[in-house]
Amino acid sequence: MDALSDARRAELIDRLSAQLDAWNLREPAIVFLTMHSPLAFLASQFLLAAQPFLGVFIGDGAARELAELIQDPQNIELLVTRLEESTRTSTV
Repeated sequence: MDALSDARRAELIDRLSAQLDAWNLREPAIVFLTMHSPLAFLASQFLLAAQPFLGVFIGDGAARELAELIQDPQNIELLVTRLEESTRTSTV
């Protein structure tokens, strides 16, 4: 699996954060990601196995990039931080 570039990783985190915010799932996502961050690698492997099915809905490239994104626990922390920042800016 190819590693994501820093720019692509930041773009994916921003897009995912914006989508969760649009769906009003920011707070549940923070709780879920914080609780399940130790299982991030297993979730990424599941996404790779489910890629043929997910590819129908979100595209093969997007499913692969999402799996690469959540494979690294550091990326999960960055996503949670981004979600928390958007929570602070929207409540002020």
